[in-house]
Amino acid sequence: MSFPDLTALRDFAGWKAARAPGAAGPAPDPDALRTAYLDVLKLCLCDLGGTRTASVSMQFDGSVASRELSGEDLRLRAAGMDWPLVGLTMLGLNRLDDLQACVEAVVRDGVEGDLIEAGAWRGGASMLMRATLDTLGAADRTVHVADSFQGFPADHAHGHLTATDFLAVPLDEVRANFERFGLDAGVTFVPGFFDETLPGLAGRRWAIVRLDADTYDATRLALEVLYPGLARGGYLIVDDYGVMAQEDCRRAVDEFRERHGISEPLETVDWTCVRWRRTGDAPVDPPSPPRRRTGADPVRPAPARGATHVPTARELELERELAALQRPRGLWRRRLASRSR
Repeated sequence: MSFPDLTALRDFAGWKAARAPGAAGPAPDPDALRTAYLDVLKLCLCDLGGTRTASVSMQFDGSVASRELSGEDLRLRAAGMDWPLVGLTMLGLNRLDDLQACVEAVVRDGVEGDLIEAGAWRGGASMLMRATLDTLGAADRTVHVADSFQGFPADHAHGHLTATDFLAVPLDEVRANFERFGLDAGVTFVPGFFDETLPGLAGRRWAIVRLDADTYDATRLALEVLYPGLARGGYLIVDDYGVMAQEDCRRAVDEFRERHGISEPLETVDWTCVRWRRTGDAPVDPPSPPRRRTGADPVRPAPARGATHVPTARELELERELAALQRPRGLWRRRLASRSR
């Protein structure tokens, strides 16, 4: 993977369907003010409040590099198709709009339960859920934020996702994001790998379960543990259904739905995200006990935040040019050293 060809992406359905960055203007009535606040918040979470933003991509050698997006290319971020350098979510505006609508629906319809996101990165989606609840006066509901906060475990490594510390965000940093936006009340953090933490949430009642678990095992475990507690009228949202490999998230979801006879239709949110709303209340068999992680299991440590600078493409190019210039010098030094012996 390297920087995507933005010209080629403009023919992609996800690019075309992305809404233009923008927010409703404020007005005196409370509903208009609420809409304007949430619109501006979504722009901030995506780092789309200005005319430029920075996008990160994985390079062929496993490193990461950043480049600037502006103008029409901002649609890449709006579509949720890149890694933001400083933004707090990868969802893009369409998925955030839909998530807000789901929160509003469960509050309006009186669906019981809390909200949970399994796989939170920098916390942006959960921040929007908390903000939406707060604007609706639903302070009695808690948003649970479940994540390892240290990237992926080594035994679940697959492809480029574990090749960079960029995706590993420590809990203190995520917590600070909530506090900076005044969204830290009514939030419970669930740090640790899913096989260690999610079983402890079994038996709770949920109005929204949002999964961004990536791998087959993590997605399957999250479904088995959390779906039995999803209330009738609640939403199950799967972020990675359309983008991850067939043997990963999509297979876990399809197998789970078939095994438990879930007939509610999958609704497409955007080019990768799907959801369904639970209409029945037939019980779902409890999950089998997962394999517990032991001290001998390899775990990828959280990154040192001082070592997370993402160079620009130009910086990488200059590094390569400098290395090419230094090679002849090194060769001549070795030759001179050999002649002096």
